[in-house]
Amino acid sequence: MEREGMPENKGVSQFIVKFANPIIVVAVLLTAVGGYYASKLSLESNLAELLPESFESVQALNRIKKEVGGVGNLRIVMESQDYEALKRCADYLVSELQSQAYVNYVDYKNDIEFYNKNALLLLNMDELDSLQIAVEEKVAAEKQKLNPLFVDDLFGDEEEDEADDSLLKWEKKYRDKLPSEYYTNADSTVLVIKIFPSQTNTNLSFVQKMVDEVMDLVEQANLARFAPDIKVYYGGNFKNRLDEYQVVKKDIFGTALYGLTGVILIIILYFRRLTGALLIVFTLACSLAWTFGLTYLVVGNLNTITGFLFVILFGLGIDYGIHAFARYSECRRSGMSFERSIHNMVTQTGRALATTAVTTSAAFFSLTLMDFKGFSDLGFISGVGILFALVAMVVVLPAFITLFEKRNLLKIKQVDGKTQHYEKRKFRYAMPVVFLGLGLTLYSVYGAGQVQFEYDFTNLRAITKERKTVSQKTRGVFKLSESPAVVLADSKDEINEIVERIKEIMVSDTLTPTIRTVRSIYSLVPDDQPEKLVKIKEIREFIADEADGVLKGEDKERLDEFKRYLEVDKPFTWEEFPEKDKRQFINKKGDIGNFVFIYPSVALKNGRNAINFRDDVGKITTASGKVYHASSSNIILADMLTIMISEGKWAVILTFFVVFLIVLLDFRDLKATLLVLSPLLLGVLWMIGTMYLMGTKWNLFNIVVIPSVIGIGVDNGVHIYHRYKEEGPGSLIHVVKNTGLAISMTTLTTIVGYSGLIVAHHPGLNSIGKLALIGIGLTYLTAILILPAILQLLETRGTGDASGSASINAGTERSH
Repeated sequence: MEREGMPENKGVSQFIVKFANPIIVVAVLLTAVGGYYASKLSLESNLAELLPESFESVQALNRIKKEVGGVGNLRIVMESQDYEALKRCADYLVSELQSQAYVNYVDYKNDIEFYNKNALLLLNMDELDSLQIAVEEKVAAEKQKLNPLFVDDLFGDEEEDEADDSLLKWEKKYRDKLPSEYYTNADSTVLVIKIFPSQTNTNLSFVQKMVDEVMDLVEQANLARFAPDIKVYYGGNFKNRLDEYQVVKKDIFGTALYGLTGVILIIILYFRRLTGALLIVFTLACSLAWTFGLTYLVVGNLNTITGFLFVILFGLGIDYGIHAFARYSECRRSGMSFERSIHNMVTQTGRALATTAVTTSAAFFSLTLMDFKGFSDLGFISGVGILFALVAMVVVLPAFITLFEKRNLLKIKQVDGKTQHYEKRKFRYAMPVVFLGLGLTLYSVYGAGQVQFEYDFTNLRAITKERKTVSQKTRGVFKLSESPAVVLADSKDEINEIVERIKEIMVSDTLTPTIRTVRSIYSLVPDDQPEKLVKIKEIREFIADEADGVLKGEDKERLDEFKRYLEVDKPFTWEEFPEKDKRQFINKKGDIGNFVFIYPSVALKNGRNAINFRDDVGKITTASGKVYHASSSNIILADMLTIMISEGKWAVILTFFVVFLIVLLDFRDLKATLLVLSPLLLGVLWMIGTMYLMGTKWNLFNIVVIPSVIGIGVDNGVHIYHRYKEEGPGSLIHVVKNTGLAISMTTLTTIVGYSGLIVAHHPGLNSIGKLALIGIGLTYLTAILILPAILQLLETRGTGDASGSASINAGTERSH
């Protein structure tokens, strides 16, 4: 019979019972403080913010923002079959927009008069030399045809064809220097207005207000009076930033509602009492308030990867509450006193929970050593959250139970004859299970090497229907990339050195060329305009002396049009250059800045292209030996990809190593440690094998799942093996039925926590949810099937057939 009252070894449990009320008061006060700070947490949905400040690309980008100011724009995209109506719409809207406080300036048309006049001055000297040769060859070919002794080759004159082709290429080249009057697509059915705001897109409240006001202004303008068929869309990185934030925020709140509701329903059904479930939930809510309050003080914000951790930690933390309250209820039903039940709950179950909590939190804390904030922030918040959940469930929950018991609010009735009797039986089919597991493992090892990485950024962003439409409608409107890399210099000489170095890279990089062109203030107003004017004059005089009367028909019409561009006779100055094109070279103070813009020739939405572009221009060493760092949002993403691929492997190794050490310290036996970790290792391998089977790729988001699954999945093996050691040989069926049930419940709550991500609209969050469910589910299956099968084979080989029966008093049975 159990002795009533507090056991002789009083310790922590007696302290909790004696000071239950003060403990509750302190917990509630800390919860209020933590909740206050947690409410101040903001969500940073920009992936570029996941790199640490120590990276050169991040430091360079910060310097660029400080010098240049806000980058990015909001676009109004109008579509109509009536081009003239589109122009009237644009002119009217711009006149209204320019007076708005949130607008810095509006860009929607080009100074075509300037470019018509100075197009040839924007070519370099080599291009003008080639142009002169092309003109001379064309005139010579036509003169030859006028020779009365000339006989036309039956199969055509190759030299004449080459002359025609050469001149046509140059016509296209100088025509490309001539922009259209408005920003339109090829058939002039789409016109784009770019609004450059007065603030940056990091201020989301400003972005939201600006977008709303622009939409209101467009709606009030009643553009249908200009063009009845007009359609209006909104885009640009300001709109995309807002859409991304709203999708992530909606997904996080939707996930939280789904997960919290599911977990609460599960524990109510499991304990079949509302009071116990509410005690567990409220206690866990306290730990979450502490966790996210501390997160605000230490980290400052949540990001796309850590934003969903509230519901995940709820699903993980509730496990400790389930184990703790289940042990207390079991003790009370078996006839133990309230004090003795609290003692067993705190000291025995609490000790087992401490082992798993420390193991899991240490696994997460190891991620804080990573540079990638997606890993380090996840590791810190999860590690702290698990430890706080442990403290809440073994200190605060017993205090609440004490309060409720003293007020007779928690009525757990004793069940007479509460003992457990089980027959010692072998774990059947152990050998087939092990062989099946071996086959799945071999397949998974093969598949692990075949799983690829997702390099296409567009597959990881929240692409709204409007964003996709805008991308399609505006294709070809802008000739140069809207995301150039930027380099800051200190002088004209430095700018020239940087430009020369980039041009050298463009010439030498023939295998994976990534640079289309490089521009600086001196590209806009070239120093060698006098030399170009001499060359242009030579071409003009040659045509006047040699070409008149030689070219006929279409050739003459083309020549007459070309002669208009040869009329330029003086250099243009900075003051004459179109105002809108000068703006990108003006700093925040309104002065001419020392900027170099490097435009990519490849689509940077492909991560491999972004990495190659970063490798070409990210670090620039000039002839003088000075080093410069270029940066842009795409270079930041390239750095992030590189570090994730590199650190992802180390994160897995480090997490597994930490788990191995802690489990080894717990069992102090290498064989036992390997047995406990075997289901974890197999579960992770099977998860990767399942990825190969399903065609799933690694990406910037789901790569964090592996260390998470390692930290979470280790608990199952620890619980099964601890209980098996306690019960002894022949108990595996009993262990799987009883401890397996508790593990099933805790696994289910964790799965419910993650399952909300499956319905997330954000592809990255969605991929985390899917992979986490697979990983957690498979580590659960390996723990209740593979580990018992291995233990049975070892038991049979070591001790022979186990038989007989055992009776274990429920009061002394260890619960996991």
